[in-house]
Amino acid sequence: MTDETSALPPSRPFDVNRWSDYPELNNCLTDLVTELERQENRKRQRGTTESKKLREAVRAIVLDLYVAWKTDPDLLVGISLANRSYTTESRYRALFLYWSSFRAAYYLLVQAGYVEEVMAGFHDPRTGVGRNTRIRATPKLIDLLTRKAELNLPRVFTRNHGSEILILRDTCKNPVEYEETASTRDMRETLTRINDHLQRHWIDLRITDEQYRLLQARMKRAYASGTDDSPVIDVSKRTLLRIFNNGSWDEGGRFYGGWWQNIPKTYRRSITIDDKPTVEVDYKTFHPVLLYAQMGAKLEGSAYDLGLPDIPRDLIKVTFNKMVNAPGRIQKPANFPAQRIGMTWHQFQAAIADRHAPIKQFFNSGAGVKLQRLDSELAQNIMLRFIGKGLGYVCLPVHDSFLVQSALADDLKNVMIEEFYNISGHTIQVETIDGTGWDLEQDNHSKPDYINTTITDKQFAAEGDYKGYEQRRLDWLYGMDRWGRPRGLPPTITSAD
Repeated sequence: MTDETSALPPSRPFDVNRWSDYPELNNCLTDLVTELERQENRKRQRGTTESKKLREAVRAIVLDLYVAWKTDPDLLVGISLANRSYTTESRYRALFLYWSSFRAAYYLLVQAGYVEEVMAGFHDPRTGVGRNTRIRATPKLIDLLTRKAELNLPRVFTRNHGSEILILRDTCKNPVEYEETASTRDMRETLTRINDHLQRHWIDLRITDEQYRLLQARMKRAYASGTDDSPVIDVSKRTLLRIFNNGSWDEGGRFYGGWWQNIPKTYRRSITIDDKPTVEVDYKTFHPVLLYAQMGAKLEGSAYDLGLPDIPRDLIKVTFNKMVNAPGRIQKPANFPAQRIGMTWHQFQAAIADRHAPIKQFFNSGAGVKLQRLDSELAQNIMLRFIGKGLGYVCLPVHDSFLVQSALADDLKNVMIEEFYNISGHTIQVETIDGTGWDLEQDNHSKPDYINTTITDKQFAAEGDYKGYEQRRLDWLYGMDRWGRPRGLPPTITSAD
């Protein structure tokens, strides 16, 4: 990393799948595209199809830059302007964008003063080394979108069409092209249904503005050190992906992408769903019980108890999971406390294997990714159960734990136990991880009182230590139509589940 790049604020890749569609925004986009086309020196006017492509490129760029600014005013967006990024046919590329239209939209926005190019990108064909161009929204663009388009963060969604949500990776974690089958179509349709449902609801983090600032700073430090994949929390990311591993549909398949999955565990107790407090419920010793079930056996006692009081439970748990996930031998941790526990690294692993003799064959076999395939099906079934309850509730997956509104805690526990039995034929215990740290109204089953769309006066000004949270809540409510549906949704989302 050069001194020049290390001095820059953090950046994230351009998200081409931002979407919003409502009258004020559409009128704003029409006027903006008209302004941009007037400043061009074109001999031939664009046809209808070309104009539509330019408009979609402008929409994608300005919406993502707005989200980046709203998330963190210092955050930059890395964007590729190379032809190769748009001409290669791949299910993982945004096929609704075309290089010529996207490039024209970008340079016109820069020329008009709506986009600032902070650092130009480059690509060296000899070495393959390159860097994307880094950009950000100017105050001119932010003023246009907030004042004329009346845009706010809860009005930005994820595009359904053109966005691949089913990802197959090879052993090096690179995306693999694959042929469509009945199975992949079914998985994609099911996940689309789940994502559609998630986008009808607002998921937020009720912490003070100062706590929010400190959390964002913590995320940036973790990202800079390489221990986290995202430099910021983007609460508009409310959709999920399914990622399969090792080029096989039988390995992995877990759900990723929701912002609530990326925050430190201690903050999850402050998550809200539609302004209601939540509770998180976890499976106890999930993978050990599942492995025993596959062998037709029952786990007796605690999976992470070797009967030796000097060995910390967390050390046993971490090592057990590594032994299950690893396809071969695992390295000894640098801080392994051999003297304190009275065992060598080899003896410690042997003690775990002896404790779990009925499932010994799974250790160092790479069985973990196959277990993930089962727990991903379980997670899907649990989410669908909550969508199907009454008018539909939100259930947020965090791999083998789940979050729902606090009033639904008992329902969640019952559903988790039932669905585990359905896939394994065995019972399992579940536990509440952490209760909410705050109180709202007692009627937690009720839906939010949506603000009538006839109220157009922008009189909703949040105040106090939770000003940021309150403003997002008011923005969300203000964006509802008379039927309690958010305005601006992608076209494939309907009013019924």
